Amino acid sequence: MAHLASHARLTTTTILFMSLLLVLATETLGYPCPCPYTCENELNWRLYLKQVAGAGPDHNQEVIFRPQHASPFGVTAVQDWTLLDAPAPGAKVLGHAQGVHIMSDLASVGWFVSLNMVFQGDRFSGSTLQVMGVLPPEGEWAVVGGTGELALARGTIKHRIVGGAPETSFRQLDIHAFYANGSASCVGSAAVIAEKGSAHAK
Repeated sequence: MAHLASHARLTTTTILFMSLLLVLATETLGYPCPCPYTCENELNWRLYLKQVAGAGPDHNQEVIFRPQHASPFGVTAVQDWTLLDAPAPGAKVLGHAQGVHIMSDLASVGWFVSLNMVFQGDRFSGSTLQVMGVLPPEGEWAVVGGTGELALARGTIKHRIVGGAPETSFRQLDIHAFYANGSASCVGSAAVIAEKGSAHAK
């Protein structure tokens, strides 16, 4: 009898263990599940940022604080840079990068930048990405958050200057990020939205 009881306990334990493995495998393979934010979408999107300095009618940044010393350290400006689908006049406006940039490097010219990218039209209208980093001619920013369709976004943005004119520069932005979508089903592999010079998310 003891042998039979021990065998029964072993069988029950085995069944429970196999059931747990089945549940884990089901979630891993991507079968539908009712819980929100279990799937991430991947975003690869190339767009362009237009920065216009100076005091002309098209300028989109403004110095709001200038220290009373010779060093530019501490200079603070606000910006409403334009996000475009191409680095050219007349390009389609995809949104705006609004925030501040501050001269925060004593050793060299280095701007700390904090941006709220607000998108308009097409796929991500009204959604935002929160971005932080520094502003050399070429570098990388961190995507630290998002709202709307881009909720809980995380990733990076590689950027570099690709053209411009006096007091105007065009910066190429290559966004690589992941974001949660409450309406997404657990599809196993993330849906990939490839944006290469286009405003349309596939």
